Amino acid sequence: MTKEKKSPMNLEKSTGIQFSLSFLIQVLATVAFAVWGYSQLDARISVIENNSTAANEAITRIEADNELNQDRPISSDHIQNTMLSNLDTKLDWLKEQLILLDARVYALQNNSD
Repeated sequence: MTKEKKSPMNLEKSTGIQFSLSFLIQVLATVAFAVWGYSQLDARISVIENNSTAANEAITRIEADNELNQDRPISSDHIQNTMLSNLDTKLDWLKEQLILLDARVYALQNNSD
């Protein structure tokens, strides 16, 4: 048995490769579409990541503000309390006037008898 010695492939000027032009166009189109799709996917993921980061920061800021403002009086409460105080004062005055008018009516009824 003789050993066959494998010789390296020799490429010469006349060596050529044949392939279909339509196949080359399909491969290039597939690669271009894959690159475009990957870039679109990467862009969408980046947008979602930025939005979620902004939302987390906003939620953290709102929670911190709520903790600070939890026991503070609300300005509308102050206005409402002032109005209630004024109404209480006016109610007391009206009760006094009612008592005075009631006394006058009673006095007039006693004098007419």
